[in-house]
Amino acid sequence: MIIENMKLPEYSLTESIKFIEPVVFSNLSSITKDHFAKLRSFNASGGAFNLRLSSARLWGLITDGNPFKPTSLAKQIILSSDTQQKINLLYETSRNFLVFNKLSRDLNLNPSLFDISRLISENHDNKVLRKIRNIIIDIRLHVNKFSPEKDTYNHSKDLKLQLRGISIDVEESRESLLAAIKLLESRLDLFRI
Repeated sequence: MIIENMKLPEYSLTESIKFIEPVVFSNLSSITKDHFAKLRSFNASGGAFNLRLSSARLWGLITDGNPFKPTSLAKQIILSSDTQQKINLLYETSRNFLVFNKLSRDLNLNPSLFDISRLISENHDNKVLRKIRNIIIDIRLHVNKFSPEKDTYNHSKDLKLQLRGISIDVEESRESLLAAIKLLESRLDLFRI
């Protein structure tokens, strides 16, 4: 898929990682496109297989050419036993495409296809817009899991929730936080935000 003159993956990072896992786990030095298609029960000349292969290449998970091999990034993500390292790598890799980052930043939590089409300069059909939405949700998943180790957090028993002039003080407990969130939601409904 090409958006704003940039070739972008058709499949999300998560889908691309799952797609190439057998190559990484088999520990092959390289594999031909035909053999990999048979391994994954795809037709080597089919569009679905080639789009998945192209997406894995664009995310930097496999090398160019035929035969191809998994990159060191793919091996680190899939084989790492260090969860924090894996999360860091997924986060950094998910940020590779500026268009997706911009859309992820500018769209609401559950964007409609209209919301996405409004922010892209070219016209695209609903199939492409759905793919974009899936990739954006996947990017947000990786961003939400990421927590830099260098950041320090205040350890306080009192928390303050603020949202556009609405401020609520709560104690640090699950029940208090849930009650505060419900209160915020009701106030947002009241102000039609």
